[in-house]
Amino acid sequence: MIIDNHVHVFPDQAGPAGYPDAAAYGRQLQATVRKFWGRMYTSHKEPKYVPGPDEDVGFHVGRFARYNWSKHGEECWLQRGPVALERLEHTAEQMVAQMDLVGVDKAVVLAGYMESNFGRDVYFANAIQSYPDRLLGSVAIEYDLRRDDEYLQGEVGKFTRAVEEFGFRALHTHVMKGQPLDDQRCEPLWREVVRLGIPVYMDTGFNSKPDYLDEIRRIENVLRKHPEMTAIDCHIGGNVRHPGDPEHVENPKEFFPLFELGRFHLEVGYVLAYENWGVWGSDYEYPYPRHTQIIKQVYESYGAGVLVWGSDMPWAMRTCTYQQNLDLIRLHTDFMTQGDRELVMGGNVARLLGIR
Repeated sequence: MIIDNHVHVFPDQAGPAGYPDAAAYGRQLQATVRKFWGRMYTSHKEPKYVPGPDEDVGFHVGRFARYNWSKHGEECWLQRGPVALERLEHTAEQMVAQMDLVGVDKAVVLAGYMESNFGRDVYFANAIQSYPDRLLGSVAIEYDLRRDDEYLQGEVGKFTRAVEEFGFRALHTHVMKGQPLDDQRCEPLWREVVRLGIPVYMDTGFNSKPDYLDEIRRIENVLRKHPEMTAIDCHIGGNVRHPGDPEHVENPKEFFPLFELGRFHLEVGYVLAYENWGVWGSDYEYPYPRHTQIIKQVYESYGAGVLVWGSDMPWAMRTCTYQQNLDLIRLHTDFMTQGDRELVMGGNVARLLGIR
């Protein structure tokens, strides 16, 4: 059985996506441009063209999966999704069609790209229920430590309801980015994760090197405190940088202390890290030799049991096809046995999510 650990479905990003109106959601998206700058393709290179979070630049989601705005008298764009998407929308039906084409049996839908208050919007629940044999749900909550205890209890309640009433299989979006996962006020959430017996996606990266390493340290603290908990980190850790980048770390050694615990899993298949030729040169080319080196080093040190494959569809199509993404494991890991490839391509996720 082949299981993709990481796919997305979402409504039209030019619309409200669960927010009061499209303008409100547009402000959320505009604030993300800075973190994408220099990694995704853009019309301009200079940072001066990055729109400020609240700057009036006419920001909007346009055709062919681009963010568009005007600044310094120039029309600017960032290629957020694959050009193949004329509208920046990816439905459950479309995802399942992609899976049919390449032979993927099931996929874990990671919640995101819309207002994440699960109690208000059941978009993801509807997607999962439309394809119960193909799509597996993860829960999005906003466990914001700046809020009071009553609010936090309400978020835990939404999480519990999603698992017990809708059959969701994992917790994805949880403690707000930048907040300490090992804070004492997070304990009610982690205890509920353990009680429900589901894995939690503890995503790292897409931040500064010190913050990235601090996230990893705090994940270790949480896993040591809760020996029944299992964790998955997407995007191959989210901090794959060129060796010349001052934020570079020697991937994947930063995760070795977590692998030692036996309950931490790293997702491979995230090759969007290499999408910009101007940064990576020939390392940009499929099948991404640096990516293969990271997989091989983890495999030779800790075996196949700590690795899962996830494509990050549809975003993966900015660099390669869905078929090619799967074949990164299926065809380009000659250092693995066939049985170990099967673990990475689905067996490990099946175990973690309790799929027979």
